[in-house]
Amino acid sequence: MSGEQNEPTLDIARGDVALSKHLKNSLGILKDKVDDPEFKRLVDDITSGRRSLRDMMNTPVFARALDPLVERGAETYRDLSEEEREQLARQGEEQFEQLRQETENPSAAQRPDEDGDDGEDEDFSDRTWMR
Repeated sequence: MSGEQNEPTLDIARGDVALSKHLKNSLGILKDKVDDPEFKRLVDDITSGRRSLRDMMNTPVFARALDPLVERGAETYRDLSEEEREQLARQGEEQFEQLRQETENPSAAQRPDEDGDDGEDEDFSDRTWMR
């Protein structure tokens, strides 16, 4: 786990390792959904610490790649019932709490849980409202 401890924290996370990990996971999901090679390189630069997310958020590359995804996500969200919105909010909170626990107690993340899962790099991409 020493690699995770040495991993750069994103600037906008202000030192919050769990938030940084969540943002990096989210960027990875976006990278997989966008075909723009320039965007993919930018995400790689940001997650490796070579570039700042704060500085790149307002670039034409980000806008070109993310605007269509944001619009589709907003449309999907508008179509959800209030109950579905609340469920997604709870699910997001649970996922973030899991990340926080893993970053605060790395040895707990190494132990298999009841399902036999080792807890490493869980892919939350199938549990998102952004399709």
